[in-house]
Amino acid sequence: MVSIRRFAVAAVALILMSVSAHAGLRFSSTASGAQPPNPPAPGLIEGASVEVEFDDGFSVMAVRLLVDGGENVTAAHFHCGRAAAGGPVAFGLFAPGPLTFDGSEASGILTNKNYSGADCVGLIGRPVNNLVSLAFAMRDGLIYLNVHTSDNPSGEVRGQMLENSGPAGSGDGDDDDDDDDDDDDAGMSMGHSFRLSLKEVLPAKTN
Repeated sequence: MVSIRRFAVAAVALILMSVSAHAGLRFSSTASGAQPPNPPAPGLIEGASVEVEFDDGFSVMAVRLLVDGGENVTAAHFHCGRAAAGGPVAFGLFAPGPLTFDGSEASGILTNKNYSGADCVGLIGRPVNNLVSLAFAMRDGLIYLNVHTSDNPSGEVRGQMLENSGPAGSGDGDDDDDDDDDDDDAGMSMGHSFRLSLKEVLPAKTN
């Protein structure tokens, strides 16, 4: 009985160590209309990029979306799906979702409450029903950003979420500090980090 208890304690410790080792994960994507499965009709969006950062407890995800030519944008979501495959909305940024889009940007936080209820198991072989599962699905290339417009209701631009390797607030490691004013434009056209920080959006969290 003692050995079984020790084994159980050790197993729990290994799980906690694994989650802790991946805390603070950051991901980004540069979306385009050239990505399959269904190339959309020509639209107004010239570029779109998103960056996200998870807090240490995976209870909050900070999000910043930038869109160049977003006049006709109607919604933006994180969908389950591999590259070149479509899938359901797992977490919505807006419409549905908690963020507000001003025509060029949407930023704020998502929590476990923003899970859409979608079943992703049949498509990617695992559930995506909370922020922990969302983070690890992003890490394995199973989540994509989809930006919808009135011209292309099913999605005008999309891009797979990819893990960022640098520390939060460091960009991609190639930008100089005095180039901060150009980061947003670079993010949309070249996929560079927006230097998103949880500190920028956590004050917006409601109790």
